[in-house]
Amino acid sequence: MTDYTQPQQDFNQPQVALPNATAVLILGIIGILTCCCWGIGAVLAVIALVLAAKDMKLYKSNPYMYTKSSFNNLNAGRICAIIGLVFSLLCIAYYIYLGSIIGWENMQDPEALQEALQNL
Repeated sequence: MTDYTQPQQDFNQPQVALPNATAVLILGIIGILTCCCWGIGAVLAVIALVLAAKDMKLYKSNPYMYTKSSFNNLNAGRICAIIGLVFSLLCIAYYIYLGSIIGWENMQDPEALQEALQNL
């Protein structure tokens, strides 16, 4: 005969915050703020997403052990990281497009860049 009862959960156990929830939130926000900085935002967003995936596994393995507020911070940071990654990739694509149209040497010189943009 199979036992269908659920295992005992210790509800008196003190809850703790997820270990990387705050770091994920901070990296996600900084990833958005630095999305136009030549890929820095993309790197920060990827780091935030890796940390978020790690903490999601922890939370799903034992949700009663972690606070709901830290899980909410983790979700907010993950969303910010996704937004920062998308914006960073769009900026990188724009820089590559601009470099191919105007020329990489013109992008290094502000006066040549201004002149090339006016000629478009």
